[in-house]
Amino acid sequence: MWVRGPVARLKLRAMPAVALPRIDEPRCTGCGRCVAACPPQVIWLQATGPRGWGPKRAEVHDMPGCTGCARCALACPFGVIRMEKVVAPEALPGEPLAPNDPPPVK
Repeated sequence: MWVRGPVARLKLRAMPAVALPRIDEPRCTGCGRCVAACPPQVIWLQATGPRGWGPKRAEVHDMPGCTGCARCALACPFGVIRMEKVVAPEALPGEPLAPNDPPPVK
């Protein structure tokens, strides 16, 4: 998507996810619908047996890369994935929450 005008000059950055997926692994059937529905591709199927053999289960392998869109939870036909709210870490007084954030106003 192209943006023109004064908005184009703004420095855009990714917003942190408000909720992240939690997979009930024992109930997962390994159907792969969540993997197909995940736009940032942070979910994959992991074999539970030795040397990559055996039943597969969904696993979030890149939690920081998750956008929190909940498409994986909506795609799961068994209700195995639920979205859990992310609790923001507490910053020390006078320190920013993230490296690129400005320091809090005193």
